[in-house]
Amino acid sequence: MKKLVTILLALAMFSMVLVPSVRAQDIEGWVSVNKNTYEPGKHGTIYITIRNTGDDPIEVKNVTIEFKDWMIYTEDGWDPLGNKTIVYDPLVIVSSETAVTLDEITFTVPNDARGHSTSVDLSIYTNKGKLPAYAIKGWNNQIQVMDAYSLRYLRAMDNIVTLLTVVSILAIISAIIIAAAIFLSGRRPRVTWKKEE
Repeated sequence: MKKLVTILLALAMFSMVLVPSVRAQDIEGWVSVNKNTYEPGKHGTIYITIRNTGDDPIEVKNVTIEFKDWMIYTEDGWDPLGNKTIVYDPLVIVSSETAVTLDEITFTVPNDARGHSTSVDLSIYTNKGKLPAYAIKGWNNQIQVMDAYSLRYLRAMDNIVTLLTVVSILAIISAIIIAAAIFLSGRRPRVTWKKEE
């Protein structure tokens, strides 16, 4: 009898664990950013689209974004630089078998020592609970920031390309001037001597 009760209790707990994940499969989140990499001090944008694959409408309550490595410690404790929570009032309703693009979420990469790549926690809350991480697609939970060495290297390469462009233009102009000088020197009238009268 004890084994039967234990098995039934285990099955009940197992089914309770599975119920939220089955309900969450009706919702998909698609996340993308506007660039592959960012420079310190520059702005970026995160785009979020919610897709309802189920039969019932879904209400999006809020979206929370946490930039893990961009926090700073102040006198008042940890300051979550750039972390945002967007509360939708009225709620965003996503009808069945449709998709809705939420607001564009902008962020600024710190231009001090914190301005490096960071992991990002994105949480989407609906009337069915928090959207699980596996249901958020197109997102690798990273904001890639170029380091100072890469930025100097790219700027140096940009200067080299500019220098080569200027040198090429000067070479073309000087070739045109030399060709014109040769052409005009060959067209001079011949000097002929006339007898004096």
